[in-house]
Amino acid sequence: MLPLPAWGPVAYITLLAVIAPAALMGLWRRRGARRLAAGTHVLITGGSKGLGLALARQCAQRGCSVTVVARSQPDLDAALQQLREAAVAGGAERAGQRLQALSADTADPAKLKKMLAEAESTAGPVNVLICNAGFSAPGLFVEQGPEVHERQMRVNYLGTVHTVQAALPGMLERRQGRIVLVASTMAVLGFAGYSSYAPSKWAVRGLADCLHNELQGTGVHISVAYPPDTDTPGYATEMETKPALCKAVNAALGSELFSAEKVAKALLGGIEAGNYHLPSPDFGQNLLVSSMTGLSPKRFWLPLEMLLGPFMPLITSLFGWIADRAARRHNEAHGMPPRAYPVD
Repeated sequence: MLPLPAWGPVAYITLLAVIAPAALMGLWRRRGARRLAAGTHVLITGGSKGLGLALARQCAQRGCSVTVVARSQPDLDAALQQLREAAVAGGAERAGQRLQALSADTADPAKLKKMLAEAESTAGPVNVLICNAGFSAPGLFVEQGPEVHERQMRVNYLGTVHTVQAALPGMLERRQGRIVLVASTMAVLGFAGYSSYAPSKWAVRGLADCLHNELQGTGVHISVAYPPDTDTPGYATEMETKPALCKAVNAALGSELFSAEKVAKALLGGIEAGNYHLPSPDFGQNLLVSSMTGLSPKRFWLPLEMLLGPFMPLITSLFGWIADRAARRHNEAHGMPPRAYPVD
């Protein structure tokens, strides 16, 4: 056996202080891990298109029972057909698998509770709830009235609150479940064009942190997702109104557009691993999440977080400098004349 190095007591205590939390963090991150397979009922709001539908398809391929929720019945009918095709393509044993598409508006708590009861009567208790419904309406702050801010907060944040409140009591009674709150890259940063959107997603992230702590020991676990720019119908709509200043800053930061399937695969992998901060295919974004974890579990393995620690202020400051320089150059070249807020 190799002899221990001749360190003093302080050195050994310091080493223990580093290793012990790292080991405990590894166990903590795995609490609530659950393989998404046959017998798992996954309910996804905003599940008829885009990222929500990609998540639903991949769950169906795994043999999960899947309920997708949205407002448009034609979109739901088309989504249900895709889920059936995905289930067949999965080729796994899927006895008892249930696939359903139900109409509900996350702004209506009463209809949400009715929908949840219908979903569970067919497919059993919801094991994994993914709160994905939301939208972005980019625009400059000086050009958007308060109603634009109110609508995004109502859909993106309060819609998430209503959905969680509908499903949480049953999960607590069963002492089992995972709730995934889909935030955004804009929940850890903010720049021109997203003053009405980013706050709604920061609110979702804040809700996730509070629930993560509040539900300790209950058997119900929380995850939060930060999808990057994703190639979806919602993103295409967003691009129609995105200001030139917003596009300039986005381009300066080197944003990459990812496929919905790639983003969904990363998120589902994180759910199965029992992670709190779900991974993104954008590594730079994962670094930003790491720098913004607060009291919640860290994004990376704790020793790696400690190694990154001294460099994160430099990295985040560089991102901030790039964004500010891009905005300044655009405004100097094109001007930003003061404008009155829209009035009804």
